[in-house]
Amino acid sequence: MPVLELVAIGHRSGQERSVLLSYVPTDSGPALAGTNGGAELDPAWAKNLRATPDARVREGGTWREVRARFLDGDEYEAVWERFTAANRVYAQYREATDRTVPLIVLEPAS
Repeated sequence: MPVLELVAIGHRSGQERSVLLSYVPTDSGPALAGTNGGAELDPAWAKNLRATPDARVREGGTWREVRARFLDGDEYEAVWERFTAANRVYAQYREATDRTVPLIVLEPAS
């Protein structure tokens, strides 16, 4: 799976936080899955994007500004299928938790 670097503002600290994440491409932008390895809590980077959806990503050495959009409904299920097709471990992560795993698309900032 491809990997990007996400730089988002910490929801508690207000400081920039950087993390490397696997993603699946979509027509709207890269999609991220907040599986947190199947843990019962969302990963910190997902909490950060909920609090401040504006962020930066680096793909292939190029930085760009993005805005996070959390998915639901049919779009959520379609993107989830992309994750499980790319790597079956995502299905195991989803089964390991009772929470809804957040799926986030990083769209170009306007």
